[in-house]
Amino acid sequence: MASLEMTKKFKRKDPEAYQKLVKRLFCNNLEANFEESDFFFELERSRKDCTGCLTGVKRAKSEDSLLITESQISGVYQLLEYLGLDRNVREEGIFRKSGSLKKQQDLMERIDKGEEISLVDREFSIHECASVLKTFLGNLPEPLVTNSCFQAHFQVALLHDKCSSQEDNSAVVEKQIICTQLLLEIIPEQYCKLLKELLFLLHSVWQREEENKMSSTNLGMIFCTHILCPKSMSPEELQSKLDYLTKATTFLIENPATLFTLPEKLLAEVQSFLFRRSSEGCISLSKRCSEGGPGVECLIASTVFTFIQNEEDTADEQTEENVENEPNAVCDQLESTIKSQLNLNIEIMN
Repeated sequence: MASLEMTKKFKRKDPEAYQKLVKRLFCNNLEANFEESDFFFELERSRKDCTGCLTGVKRAKSEDSLLITESQISGVYQLLEYLGLDRNVREEGIFRKSGSLKKQQDLMERIDKGEEISLVDREFSIHECASVLKTFLGNLPEPLVTNSCFQAHFQVALLHDKCSSQEDNSAVVEKQIICTQLLLEIIPEQYCKLLKELLFLLHSVWQREEENKMSSTNLGMIFCTHILCPKSMSPEELQSKLDYLTKATTFLIENPATLFTLPEKLLAEVQSFLFRRSSEGCISLSKRCSEGGPGVECLIASTVFTFIQNEEDTADEQTEENVENEPNAVCDQLESTIKSQLNLNIEIMN
């Protein structure tokens, strides 16, 4: 199996192990004082405003109202598709102007309720659609990269501070690309798809900068609070980090096609990891077992015997009854673990 297919299958079949591998590889590539435990952001008080354009629209405050439902996702993708039309990405100030607040509220309510939306008939202006998109993103429970990845993205943005020459800058950009590619791999699928569609839209807007007057930096400043910033970040902290957050978001906007591909380092590491975890002998044992032959049982019997023998050497006072009962429990546990692990590896690698 090609390493790309193997990596995708590994991510789908064993997501916990995959995320651990990606985080470890990210820390190694960042070459900074950053550990896997830093993939965490402690929630404090929430910001009062979502920084979208509908600050006057009242929203329900229950946690359920902030979850992304299928109907909401459908409406938001309609917005993204409509805004991505060639004539619309050329609109001057597409994400800077707001339009009618009343119409924005009406459109937002339709999206929340999952009602049918027709945008091509121009009932809502381009600016009203763009404003509703920003408000929707601002009301999500977490930024699109998620709270847990915020500190990691911020550390990637700090890499440019270490540049001292053009050669160093090229190396830093390469490191930024690899690190960001890895971080995008640990975002929940629903958020990752939405982020990808959003970044390609913003990239298209940036490509028409001469007509719409929206630079990548303008877009980065507008969307950094929706893409990167935890909702709990205080206005003071946001202001102090705004320059780095804008640069980090601008980087995402300018490079979506590259960032949403898998780095060669990850493909190689996954392949190496899977082969280390599954020796040919273990795979053969599992295959023989699945065909009804003496496969895993032989390994289990040997392992249990060794375990019991070691226990007898170190626990002379253990009663005969306990010795008789423990092997059965150990055998059951080992059989379940070994079969599960080996069959999972076969499924991924075949």
